Amino acid sequence: MEAVVSWKILIQSSFVLLVSFANCSRPALQSPTKDPYALDTLVFLDETLLDIWEGESNKEEALSRLRYSCRNADTTDGFICYSWGLIEYKQGHFEESYSAFQKALEKNPNDSLYKNLLRLAAIGSRNLNDLETKSEEGRILALYSRALEDCDFTSLHQLAKEAYISFEQSKKGRISQCLSSYNEEQRNQILTYLQKRRESYADVLTKEKVKRDRFSKVWDTEPYHRGASHNEVVNYQKPVSEAWRKFREAAINSREPEARKAFSNFYSEIQTYKKKGKEEAILATALERSAKLLIEQDPTYKNVRFLSKEF
Repeated sequence: MEAVVSWKILIQSSFVLLVSFANCSRPALQSPTKDPYALDTLVFLDETLLDIWEGESNKEEALSRLRYSCRNADTTDGFICYSWGLIEYKQGHFEESYSAFQKALEKNPNDSLYKNLLRLAAIGSRNLNDLETKSEEGRILALYSRALEDCDFTSLHQLAKEAYISFEQSKKGRISQCLSSYNEEQRNQILTYLQKRRESYADVLTKEKVKRDRFSKVWDTEPYHRGASHNEVVNYQKPVSEAWRKFREAAINSREPEARKAFSNFYSEIQTYKKKGKEEAILATALERSAKLLIEQDPTYKNVRFLSKEF
């Protein structure tokens, strides 16, 4: 998190040097735009942050500009609200920072940095109960906060019950420390949930990897992410993957007629994907090129190498 924060601050502070070297006097203050990387937005942030860092005389006025811009003219990614929230948090003004990070998340609900900063601000401002009522994700963040900050048994028990923590997490770090502080009955209650989900956790992780893999649209990627070898797969769900499996098996055993038939099916499925949509066409073309290279260069396909000319 500190690395991401430093990177965002670096973007802001770099304009201080740029403006200083470009002009002896500071330029007129620009109004921010919705684009977080537009020149007007960056100059606005640069001038405002410079006023905050230079001293007390312009500090309150600069903070007021940030507050107003956050509430009325923030960027599309919540960058101005983030800047205001970070400054308030560093000064120990947790209530203000909590409000600012809430506003930032309204603009960019998927930003993990904003979420974690909101959680920390909620702890500092004693707003965990409020955070808990905001959304389902807010409820989970509040449970994590209570569990990690105070080793709250009820919170950790609920996280284990709902499978938001894994058995592996119980073996190290803060969760391990919390478990060791509980009595045997409490510890066993939590470990019972974690043990039940230990085997399924690997499946959940594999499914998440498959979901994120763009090639899952055109290929059965689950065996790959599960770490299975070619020989372990009996059949694939997608016709294109199954056709390639049969082609590979026929090639290894020098069964040329079967290899030809499977290759024809594979090639036909590739062409079908190319007609489905732009992304499918790009992925199918990548599969086609990979297949051609394998047939031409991999010893596995030496007996059917002539089929590469049919691409």
